[in-house]
Amino acid sequence: MKEFLEAEPDPAFARRAEIIFENLELKNGDSVVDIGCGRGFYVNLLSQLNLGLEIFGLDLNEKYLKVARESLNGKKVFLKKGNALKLPFKSNSFDKVIASEILEHLNDDKKAIAEIYRVLKPGGIALISVPNKNYPFLWDPLNCVLERFLGKHIPSNIWWLAGIWADHVRLYNEKELRDKMKKKGFKVEKVWYATHCCFPFSHFLFYGIGKNLIERGLFPSCNRFSGHLKPTRLRKILFWPILKVDSFNEKVVKTTSVNLVLKVVKEDGKKQKEGNDILD
Repeated sequence: MKEFLEAEPDPAFARRAEIIFENLELKNGDSVVDIGCGRGFYVNLLSQLNLGLEIFGLDLNEKYLKVARESLNGKKVFLKKGNALKLPFKSNSFDKVIASEILEHLNDDKKAIAEIYRVLKPGGIALISVPNKNYPFLWDPLNCVLERFLGKHIPSNIWWLAGIWADHVRLYNEKELRDKMKKKGFKVEKVWYATHCCFPFSHFLFYGIGKNLIERGLFPSCNRFSGHLKPTRLRKILFWPILKVDSFNEKVVKTTSVNLVLKVVKEDGKKQKEGNDILD
């Protein structure tokens, strides 16, 4: 997994992705869906594992899906436009579900969680990540100060400056997320606090500035949607301070984090009748 992430500019994204992949417990022939697949990072990596996986990606943004199709270079992945609040799949369809950084964008996250539960097979695993309400000060100092002293944050629609609130309806703490999962029937197996130590103003650097530049075609060696990239020597020099700060994450007990990552299981119970096809 690490070789696929060695050119990733954002260490917090790399750590989150590594946690997700290492805990999916993928087996030969598994059916997997990435809900909110965006430009196809996870489905692209899944397609390179040679496990005979049946891979689906779902997103509302057709432009993102187009980028995903191009990056796959003809690999067998089923990409579909659809809404997380009404998944276009039959019940009990998937062995594994990825829902990374999607719930915080939705007005009705409880309905989305119920839909994830519905399409997951009994005994199936879902890896879910969300932004942590108790995020590190250095990740987004501007919003951290505003929230703690004024009870406000930058409006989420000002995406280039909104920091951790960019296009987000809410942030989560562990108890809130655990409770929402349990109420919909999931068993929470493990929670990770992903990335405590980070370079100052990381969110603004990576997403307020960096994302905009990459989408304009600049710095292709930092584009995570271009497949397996090797870090250039210049990139290694420029990103050394960021990676150095990130290395302290291996030595600290995390009290804050950029993200929460949950591993949840749909426990075996009364099995509903499974259809022969996945798509509704």
